Amino acid sequence: MRWELSKLFTNWRKAVTVFLLPAVLMMCALNLFPVLINYLTTGSFVRRSILVLDAPESFVEYTEGEGKSVSYTYEFASMDDYDREELDAELLKGRLIVIFSPDDFDKAVRYFFHQVSNGIEGAEPEAEINVLYDNGNVAMAARALQFETDVTDNYTDSLQNSIQQEYGESWGDIFLTDDFNPVTDIVKNRSAANEAASRVIPGIVVLLLYYCVYSLSCDMFAAERDRGFFNKLLLTPLEPRTIFLGKALAINVISIISALTTFCILFFSSWLNRSNDAMSLLPFGMLLTPSEILMFLLIIPPTAFFMTALCIKIVFSLEKMQDILVNLQFPLILLLAEFFLQMIRPVGAFAIEYIFPIHGSICALRDVFAGEIRPVSGILGAAADIIIGTMLILDVLKNSEGKDTYASSHTRKQKIQRRQARR
Repeated sequence: MRWELSKLFTNWRKAVTVFLLPAVLMMCALNLFPVLINYLTTGSFVRRSILVLDAPESFVEYTEGEGKSVSYTYEFASMDDYDREELDAELLKGRLIVIFSPDDFDKAVRYFFHQVSNGIEGAEPEAEINVLYDNGNVAMAARALQFETDVTDNYTDSLQNSIQQEYGESWGDIFLTDDFNPVTDIVKNRSAANEAASRVIPGIVVLLLYYCVYSLSCDMFAAERDRGFFNKLLLTPLEPRTIFLGKALAINVISIISALTTFCILFFSSWLNRSNDAMSLLPFGMLLTPSEILMFLLIIPPTAFFMTALCIKIVFSLEKMQDILVNLQFPLILLLAEFFLQMIRPVGAFAIEYIFPIHGSICALRDVFAGEIRPVSGILGAAADIIIGTMLILDVLKNSEGKDTYASSHTRKQKIQRRQARR
């Protein structure tokens, strides 16, 4: 095992290929996804500013103060500056349009609170905020929904709080948060970010984990056996079983480190995503609690162990290198399909799903990021991976005992000595 690890870590190009390259490429793909969607739907790589018509003074102050964000830029104008055709053209270009009505929006809001404070029954607010978007554009529909959540809801709450301060005796104390405190942003964004991450990260981590195990299995077992180097290792004083298990353990160690590296890169990718685009697969603010991190660390090793056992079983069940590669690549296709299915799956996993290797791990990881940790389900899935993986490895060792590939080094040395004696 130490020998295999030293071969990898002493070759920096190979180490980068195993540990960093897949995760970095996946991170780039995730960050380019919203840009590509924006281009396909609006014809532009850049997000267009939001057109705000007849904005009240309170909204302008809000966007310049507590509502200031790198996620949105605004263009303020009057309703008289645009006719209906020009507004329709802006919508078709993929632009959000926000219209405040009536003209004196702030005065209408204050009048409504005045009616309520004086106990006038049946008082209804006349102030309205209308967000217009192209209904046939999925990306713009998602962006409008995000704008409503991030801006209009928070703006109306802020406006209500500022007006309520004038009626302190009637409305009670106002709860304020410290916007300078970074914990405020963390708590605000974590829920939405982790929900999105629960659909994306489990599939990515498991997919790249298998890719690492598959690559190492091809290199340490299939390729070495194909070029005859594996048989030379059997001539060393080490027992064949020791060589076999040492290589398998090295694959596990390397693949687990690779999976943790992938998670760290995706974690930082989430926190670097300050634009927080509605179509981002990893929104800003993903964060795991200590218990969720612990559960994540408990799920990965059994999954890597089963994948290693599966790849070794495939390698030593076939003879031709071409057949081995095809059969090792087939699970990659299944995992890719699993990744897309998890993205659109509306509900969590059923209890029976956790006993299926790899799929159960993905479901357990989804629970971790969704904040719905189920220790029993995680333990059940880990136990299934370990038991089935152990059975596969024992089966390979058992079936190979009578083959020349796994003949003991002592027997092989005796054969060489007999051949030399005959000569």
